[in-house]
Amino acid sequence: MKGWGGLPPPPLFGLRWMGRGDIRLIILETLRSGPKRGYEVIKSIREMFGGWYTPSPGAVYPTLQWLEDEGLVESETTGDGKRRYRITEEGLKFLREREEQLTAFREKCRRATSIEGLELLDSARRLGITVIQAYIHYPTERLAEVSRILEEARKRILSLGEGGER
Repeated sequence: MKGWGGLPPPPLFGLRWMGRGDIRLIILETLRSGPKRGYEVIKSIREMFGGWYTPSPGAVYPTLQWLEDEGLVESETTGDGKRRYRITEEGLKFLREREEQLTAFREKCRRATSIEGLELLDSARRLGITVIQAYIHYPTERLAEVSRILEEARKRILSLGEGGER
């Protein structure tokens, strides 16, 4: 998926996309369609997020090992010395028992990569650029006013989720 102006979408640094245990579910979900090597799991997750999130190998490989230790996946070493992972019956059962959590996560992914989500992120990107320009070009005494405006906007946005203004 291409983002703004044909450029690839930026990573969402600092945003907590996943709740506790979500990475385990996502990895198992990617293996549900068939055996994969670790880098293929990473690629599948990136595609799941429409390119907006790519898990690090430091998150995926230890989780694969953990899932294997729990008996939820099995691995085999291929002829080229690489490991290929596949979900076990126990792993499929684990997913079925957490289908509600997985459905909620799929909805989160769908919303994050929807037109509305992309438009919202683009607005945030433009605001960020404006704030940087203000910092570079405005006199120091005006920066406190910019900070107050941003804090006011942050509070208003949060109030929308609390049944405030719509």
